[in-house]
Amino acid sequence: MALIKNKVTQHLVEETFDSIDSAKNSFLNNNETEENKISAIDYLINNSSMLDVLDILMELTVDENDIKHHVYIDLVFSNFVNTKKSDADFEAMLQMLKSKNVYLRNMVIKYLQENGTDARVFIKRLMENPDKDLRIFAINILGDVRFEESIEMLRYFIAQEDDINAMMTAIDYLGEIGSCDDIDLLEAVKKEHADDPYVVFGADVAIERLRG
Repeated sequence: MALIKNKVTQHLVEETFDSIDSAKNSFLNNNETEENKISAIDYLINNSSMLDVLDILMELTVDENDIKHHVYIDLVFSNFVNTKKSDADFEAMLQMLKSKNVYLRNMVIKYLQENGTDARVFIKRLMENPDKDLRIFAINILGDVRFEESIEMLRYFIAQEDDINAMMTAIDYLGEIGSCDDIDLLEAVKKEHADDPYVVFGADVAIERLRG
């Protein structure tokens, strides 16, 4: 039995489900009330894997930006923070970054920004993604969260990256959080891209920052 306090209506509602399937069907039923949907997702959170919950949430929000879905997204992610994560969970979050639902994408971004250490494996995977925009996104998250391995991950990325825009995003962050030990790497980048004024200028700016 799931007992939930609805954040919107502030009513206590009680809804009984006899199986995960019945809760899923209730949650995905467009004719259900918000209270019953909240009870359903609460039941699913407590009785199925987080991956299943994320998949069901994606199924609900796949092609919509309905403000009525925000309360369900909030509820799932508030529980996700305190749940042990698997690689499959982070893979589901990667799919959410491609969602048409803006609020859902922003919630994933917020989670990664606030839980960078927990998400480092996921961020590393993003940094190796064939999609350069996702690699740039990963660098932005990495530069913002700044956990212990951030600098070393940025150094490796700069040395391996072929896309100029992605590489320069990493150089910009390295200029903010790196040290004088990184100047040799940036000088090597300048030498390799001596004919590209954008790279040379960006590397020089980062070097000046590191020198203080």
